[in-house]
Amino acid sequence: MMTIRVLIVDDEKPAREELAYMLGEINGIELLGEVATGMEAVKKAKELKPELLFLDIGLPDLSGLQVAELLKEFDFSIQIVFLTAYDQYAIEAFKLRAFHYLLKPYDLEDLVEVLDAFRNLLQENQLKTDHSRNKLAIESENGITYLSPKEIYFIEKQGREVIIHTRTEQIKATFTLNDLFEKLEVFSFFRTHKSYLVNLDHIKELRTWFSGSYNLIMEDTKQSEVPVSRNYVKDLRNKIEL
Repeated sequence: MMTIRVLIVDDEKPAREELAYMLGEINGIELLGEVATGMEAVKKAKELKPELLFLDIGLPDLSGLQVAELLKEFDFSIQIVFLTAYDQYAIEAFKLRAFHYLLKPYDLEDLVEVLDAFRNLLQENQLKTDHSRNKLAIESENGITYLSPKEIYFIEKQGREVIIHTRTEQIKATFTLNDLFEKLEVFSFFRTHKSYLVNLDHIKELRTWFSGSYNLIMEDTKQSEVPVSRNYVKDLRNKIEL
């Protein structure tokens, strides 16, 4: 089983001990330590390099949200699970792209679900790393253009043509949309419509349209709009939201 390296940050000793005990009951967890303040959290995160940080929002020096901002600025590759007694903080957690949050008092089943989801994320990231050197080969009369999946923002079918959109360019492909989905699904591509694939990492906004359907606004230079069929809305939101 994949081992997860975790650090607990909470100024209340009983809460730290409770979470540490629950984590100790779960296989595949390496508890690196427990700290009580925001500054200690930043210092220990740099020193110990945990993969998952259980971070209380109400700390005495820095708030958990401020700690998360600092870690983001320092570009530490740490996923955060916020600890709070108030679920309205989930909105702030989402803005900071936190991995998840746990409500106090803790529930073992909820904790196991969070850890299982994190293991799935690690496996997906490892799969992406294993394929990171692979590039999509786009053949044309001038030769072959190689694209990394992360360079692709979305793909659309226009009549008989398939068009790949990068941040600034449009490139015609000889693949079918189904072929491209099979190649790119592992890289967080999602089918929003029978004629569209999107890179979930390049979505800016989900905007209501009509009759229960939506349009995605992408992060390319044109802020392109991509339709989302009603049948795909729920699955899409489950993919990108906490």
